[in-house]
Amino acid sequence: MDVLRAYVRLHAVQNAAMIYFLIAGALTQIPLFNYLGFEFSALMTIPAAFIGGMLTIGFLNDHLTKPLTRRTWLLVTLDYLKVNGLLLLIPLLIMCVNALVVKNCSLVQGMIYYLLLPVCAMTFSVALAMVIRLFFRHARIVYSLAVIVILLQIVFITYFKPQLFAYNFILGYFPGFTYDETLGGIYTLALFREFTLIAALLLFVIFSLCVGQFPGYDSFIENVRQFRLRKGDGKLIAAGCVCAAVLAAGHFTRDTLDIEFSAGEIHRELGGMAISEHFIFYLPPEKLSPQHVRVVKAEAEFAYRIVSARLQETLPYGEKVSVYLYPDDETKRRLIGTATTEITKPWLREIHLSLASFHDTFRHELVHALAANFGLPVIHASDKVGLNEGLAMAIDWRWGNHSLHEYAAALLREHDLAQAEKLFSTTGFMTQQSAFAYVAAGSFCRFLIDRFGIERFKHVFPTGSFVATYGEPIDVLIGEWKDFLRTVDDSSLPRETVETLFMQPSIFHRVCARVTAERNTRAVQAIRVKNYSQAENEFSASYGEAPTAFALRGLFQSLLAQRKPQRVIEMFSQLPGSSMLRFNPAIVLLLGDALWMEGNTLDALKCYREIESMNISDQYSEAAALRRMIVQQPLLNQSLQSLYYDQLSDSARFALLIPLQQHNVTRAVAEYLMAEELERAKHFSDAAELWSGEIGRFDDSDQSAVELRYASAMHAGEAYYRSGNYEQAKMMFWQAKNYTASTFVQQEIDEQIDECSFVEERLGGHR
Repeated sequence: MDVLRAYVRLHAVQNAAMIYFLIAGALTQIPLFNYLGFEFSALMTIPAAFIGGMLTIGFLNDHLTKPLTRRTWLLVTLDYLKVNGLLLLIPLLIMCVNALVVKNCSLVQGMIYYLLLPVCAMTFSVALAMVIRLFFRHARIVYSLAVIVILLQIVFITYFKPQLFAYNFILGYFPGFTYDETLGGIYTLALFREFTLIAALLLFVIFSLCVGQFPGYDSFIENVRQFRLRKGDGKLIAAGCVCAAVLAAGHFTRDTLDIEFSAGEIHRELGGMAISEHFIFYLPPEKLSPQHVRVVKAEAEFAYRIVSARLQETLPYGEKVSVYLYPDDETKRRLIGTATTEITKPWLREIHLSLASFHDTFRHELVHALAANFGLPVIHASDKVGLNEGLAMAIDWRWGNHSLHEYAAALLREHDLAQAEKLFSTTGFMTQQSAFAYVAAGSFCRFLIDRFGIERFKHVFPTGSFVATYGEPIDVLIGEWKDFLRTVDDSSLPRETVETLFMQPSIFHRVCARVTAERNTRAVQAIRVKNYSQAENEFSASYGEAPTAFALRGLFQSLLAQRKPQRVIEMFSQLPGSSMLRFNPAIVLLLGDALWMEGNTLDALKCYREIESMNISDQYSEAAALRRMIVQQPLLNQSLQSLYYDQLSDSARFALLIPLQQHNVTRAVAEYLMAEELERAKHFSDAAELWSGEIGRFDDSDQSAVELRYASAMHAGEAYYRSGNYEQAKMMFWQAKNYTASTFVQQEIDEQIDECSFVEERLGGHR
């Protein structure tokens, strides 16, 4: 204790304590960094590395002038670690106190991250600083450069390799810039930190072998020449060789350990490759038939035709875009570090997607790849995220069942575009709720393109030089955009829809975002294996920590699967009157189902009508319309509850629907549901035939019936398309246009018809 007191009295240690105090105090005011979690611990690795190293060099300047034995040096090294460890208690204690103000849902997990990140970083930094002080004359400069180089390893990996994440001896783990709320496995981080400590041990061994041999401040080469083996060095050399061997083994098996993946390793993991005119696809052949691969290639070329025409850009001669198609989200998360975010690396001309999301997101990502032609050097993109994503949204122009201008006009009506210019600052886009940021940025960029042309937008794109390009500052341009939005008809988007879609908090403003996301992930996995009681417990805990729509929806689903409708009704009634959850469509739909189970058909119908009036998406409108038809028909009311919530086998579901197809009053709904079952079983032709036959059976005097006519035609078109019958698909899409008054939706259907013709031509006609 006397030794530690002596260290604490040093001005350098006191200054370090003050720096830690100020950094931690500042972080208590920044959302997501203001509690003991991953982000706080990861950020603290940087000051831990610099402070630990600089203090160690200062201590060594004094101790190297004294004749210390190896045993004494061991004790001195332990003192260095103790002092730096005590200093790291300062930010830890500040965050623990701050937990009284800011909710921290898992202090235990936070402690684990703190040990794995800043504490391990400090240990490695002390060892690195000790070795550098021995060998180099200007130790502080060399050490600072060494830390920077080690951190730049993150940039190297994420720039030159497909993956977004990187493991690093100082930072520990960099998750990449994604919208995923769950992080990679903590077990992999713990494994990597074992390698970090082994690297630190190797450095301590090198120090022990060399200390006492370099009395002066000679150059590095001269110091190396003075090295001589001494008595007792054999055990140290053996220990160093073991450490080096373990580190080498870890390096050469880093893909097996899920630490790092090269492009070649990902190619081998996916296993298949296909080439089209403008693309090279890396894909899992076991998930795609040869015919499906041909369709994917044709769809990609159709998207290229649209994007290149709108963007007025093409790939350089002979260059192709690499498209990685992952079989599922989990494989994508393991290989590149994100499950839910689709990404493009424009500087590599790489697009990374899940198979399930290819058709919906490929065009958006392709915009990023082609925008590389006029982006900044090195990154081949804009330095403003708002311009990158705004351009992709403006060119793709597909999001929901309304145009981006209609959504933006509704946002303006609800006074939610007051600070839209922040979306085009360096960090403003990332701190906003993602749907709001993408839609608002996309509408603004489309406004600029339509008004001033694509070529001028290309000039503003790299750095956001609005005045130089348009002669007006961004706030004036945004004012003109808002004037335009006031002329857009947004009457089909009620306030509840706008708040549901765009007013959810971003990850920076969610309570315990990482912890609750992990709970929700475990709950979803429990639902997949039909362990509904576990799902209920996980979702209930998540909702108790942070009352999000996702958690409440999952909790309602697990309760209904256990036939506990009364609990759903009670929980909904306890929501505050001002809660946004009261008009979330997923939650209202499940409330309607709970009322249906309880036999309260009148209130159930009110819920379904409310969802239809929100017009939030085709999927929700269809689900509500179908339930209205079911609940109002006595022959369907009781028998079809089990179809939704009794977890029937496929054969039992078919057996339930077949008798209902024999009655005229129930035939339309029964065959509609039968078509859904056939599509789920991948019998696309049979499903398409049923859906196409149902279009005329729904009475168009009822708005729900009109919605189901539209849905039947669209489903039939999509099923014919997937079966390869492109002519029939086009006919169904043409029919669907008769059941929607939306000009935007009709234009989208026209694009689907064009895609049918394009794919049919590429594949050589009807199959």
